[in-house]
Amino acid sequence: MAQMIDLETAFWITIDISLTFLTIYVLIRYIKLKKRVREAKNKITSNQVDFARKFQEYVLNIGSRMAVIAIFNEVIVNLTMSNHINIGRNLTNKEVLNILSNNLPKDASRTLYEMYNFYELVRFGGHDPSGEEIKQFSERLVSLSERINTHVGE
Repeated sequence: MAQMIDLETAFWITIDISLTFLTIYVLIRYIKLKKRVREAKNKITSNQVDFARKFQEYVLNIGSRMAVIAIFNEVIVNLTMSNHINIGRNLTNKEVLNILSNNLPKDASRTLYEMYNFYELVRFGGHDPSGEEIKQFSERLVSLSERINTHVGE
């Protein structure tokens, strides 16, 4: 003959089962969160495109003037995304740069401002960059990437 479980025992068994399921659910959510964080860190690291190489491709394909404009905009977008900065569409690159400078090492920020000054001359001043200026801009891209990669690794 089957024995009946008293009410208090049934209550505690129900509580134990509920807590077990809740613990398993929280553990699964925690594991998924850790995986997403790890993937995001890997994405940020892999998201750091070799801008200097890409810039050289742009110079060959679309010309030096358009290459400066295109790569600088990509650098700004990449930095805002990797630093999780939500920017409005109404902000100028200069305003975005001012916001970014708070999240970057001083030397990286200084390099970015130097690049911006050249970008502004090319974009708004109609300046056609010389070979030496393209070389210097490319070196600044390399320098910026190194400084940012060091900053992300900290």
